[in-house]
Amino acid sequence: MLRKRVLIAEPTGFSPRALAILGKEVEVVSQSLTAAEWPMAMMTYDAVWLRLAHRIDGSLLRGSLRCRALATAVTGLDHIDLDACKAAGVAVVSLKGETEFLKTVRATAELTVGLMLGLMRKIPAAAASVRGGDWARDRFRGNELYGKVAGVVGVGRLGKIVAGYLSAFGMKVIGYDPFSELPDFMGRAGSLAELMRASDVVSLHVSYQPSTHHLVDATALAAMKPSAFLVNTSRGGVVDEEALLAALDSKTIAGAALDVLSGEPAIDATHPVVTYSRTHDNVLIVPHIGGNTFESFEKTEAFIAEKLLAVLR
Repeated sequence: MLRKRVLIAEPTGFSPRALAILGKEVEVVSQSLTAAEWPMAMMTYDAVWLRLAHRIDGSLLRGSLRCRALATAVTGLDHIDLDACKAAGVAVVSLKGETEFLKTVRATAELTVGLMLGLMRKIPAAAASVRGGDWARDRFRGNELYGKVAGVVGVGRLGKIVAGYLSAFGMKVIGYDPFSELPDFMGRAGSLAELMRASDVVSLHVSYQPSTHHLVDATALAAMKPSAFLVNTSRGGVVDEEALLAALDSKTIAGAALDVLSGEPAIDATHPVVTYSRTHDNVLIVPHIGGNTFESFEKTEAFIAEKLLAVLR
């Protein structure tokens, strides 16, 4: 019997450990795919592994497919049409629901705190000033985390980790999540509006789905303090970006730090939030690097490799 074939469609920096795990049982091909090459890949390989650079919709899941599994080492699956996969009999192998394992994967939680510090202490602007030869200390007076109120929206696995980190900074941490138990050290907000009104920093950790589309809209932003900051490391669609830009421009809120934007991965200099950031220091944007660490990739890709082999068997 021929060995099953697995295509790594985004091979840059792929975990050697994961490759070794897969290579024991299947033939592995590493090749970056263009959009035009995806249909042929679905007819040629038993499984295809992707990250976040591609979108899988129903158009790729029609006809005679050899592919029986898609692997992606992430928890958020808004880049894959899950209903179309189910109808086509294509399994989706991911980190979704892997609660115990994910307790050891903390890259996004660490970045969340880093974004807060970068935004509130004006670190990017201060560093750029020094690179330009200007040692202007007084221009970059910022704000501390200690003693402030942190509001965590979505207190699942990641929200709980972030809440613990912020508590260690000496913040009072409150959470809004109708579906999760909160740790004893957290206070519970009865509504999103209540959390927005009470918080000095709001951090978003909800999955993206129809019920959370534009969860943070003009009304939610208007409830925030003018001195408050918003941090989003979940998905771009959770925030109404047009309303966010209006709130930033009118100083309804003090600033926003974003690891995600609507329309990923097709983001360029013309994106409205990117355009705004070029002339305003109250918004800090990074290109969805939350889980993008060497440790995180090594750990998660090895884990998904084992899961994928189990499916292919």
